[in-house]
Amino acid sequence: MPQGRELPPKAHLIASSEMTAIEMFNYGDHIFCIQGHPEFTHDILFHFIDRIITRNLVQEAFALDAKDKAALLKPDKDNLKTLCVNFLKGRL
Repeated sequence: MPQGRELPPKAHLIASSEMTAIEMFNYGDHIFCIQGHPEFTHDILFHFIDRIITRNLVQEAFALDAKDKAALLKPDKDNLKTLCVNFLKGRL
């Protein structure tokens, strides 16, 4: 499976593993820690949402609404690419 092999210029490695050389890095005052997978499914997303609800990191009604809306959508790789580029350019 393809993985990022090099950090962006001026980025600093924060986390890695035997399987993934670059798991998390910071770029200026931003932290980036996403491992994109084409097999990322609604079930995986819903599991993450349930975890942040359980940990009281988000209002439950907001998170449940997000789950309902996400269930109606298909994954959009172009949007993820845009999100990543905007993050690296400090636009988030």
